[in-house]
Amino acid sequence: MVNIVEIHNLTKTFPGVVAVDNVSLEIREGELMTMLGPSGCGKTTTLRMIGGFEFPDTGRVILEGEDVTRLPPYKRRVNMMFQDFALFPHLTVEKNIAYGMRVAGMAKAELVREVARMLEMIELPDKAKNLPSELSNGQKQRVALARALIRRPRVLLLDEPMSALDAKLRETMQVELKHLHEKLGLTFVLVTHDQTEALVMSDRVVVMDEGRIAQVGTPIELYDNPATPYVANFLGTSNMVVAKVTEVSGETIVTEYGSGTIRVAAQGKRPAVGSEVMLCIRPEKVRVLLNGQDSPESFNRLDGVIAEQFFHGASVHLALDVGAATSIVIQHQLDTAEGQAALPPAGQRVSLSIDPASITLFEEVTAYGAEDRV
Repeated sequence: MVNIVEIHNLTKTFPGVVAVDNVSLEIREGELMTMLGPSGCGKTTTLRMIGGFEFPDTGRVILEGEDVTRLPPYKRRVNMMFQDFALFPHLTVEKNIAYGMRVAGMAKAELVREVARMLEMIELPDKAKNLPSELSNGQKQRVALARALIRRPRVLLLDEPMSALDAKLRETMQVELKHLHEKLGLTFVLVTHDQTEALVMSDRVVVMDEGRIAQVGTPIELYDNPATPYVANFLGTSNMVVAKVTEVSGETIVTEYGSGTIRVAAQGKRPAVGSEVMLCIRPEKVRVLLNGQDSPESFNRLDGVIAEQFFHGASVHLALDVGAATSIVIQHQLDTAEGQAALPPAGQRVSLSIDPASITLFEEVTAYGAEDRV
């Protein structure tokens, strides 16, 4: 697949802060790539350097084979949709959409056709004469998107496009934007701090940490095979526990956590016996054994006491005390027939079953879970 954007060794500093630190990345034509991370990780600054709204101290931005590092935004075939939508409050919807192309000198007849096409695409032809103040947040977002797309950019940059929406509308717009991306076939580069948004929408995700790239991959790759505890902790919900290695044998590592043992697939790692390692255990990968159920012999079996229950509609999150500093959280899907009433109450002893292959082991113990030492 052809790379439409390449950034090479980008560095950007502000007074007292290294915002982006020697970042290199390839963005493929037609993909939806998301830059994910907490506030201050460098994702928005990187996006702004791709768009020409910031210039790097060092490094290059290549767009379709051309070095555009020092070109202003209007000389790049990219466009940006801003976090606050940036609509002109005194202009109607159709005039907001038309603004950029009118300034660029597009012929009136062609501009009328293009605006009509955009209004149909965002399914708001009946709002053409409305002002932004008369629109919902979801409608404002669609107008801002149409205004960005009317210029027919090769790359569309989106800075936290869902942040102004409520939770339910955000879910709807994530799907709509993904469908629009598939329909148009353009390259979208999205910035967000919302892990669910990144998992739902992206072809690939770039996880950033303190101005650097921590890992790049598909949502499934990052979720199932995080490269670091930071990535594991940031992308999805995780039990990040620190365990002590008691045995290293062939392809299996045996660890001690609380009052039980947890076996993990080695995957090429060889920690020393007696050393501490960090384990990432996803809550949905843990199975509660109910009504005399058993688990495969190869699976880990842990015994503990249910400390708390948290109802989440279709699932219940259980916190299980296994004799360690921190409980292990389990995401238990409720069967329609059994309901929540079938679950054992807080204080009852239960057993858990965990596939060793579903656990990720990190030889480096970091701040994520470091307080849970055995």
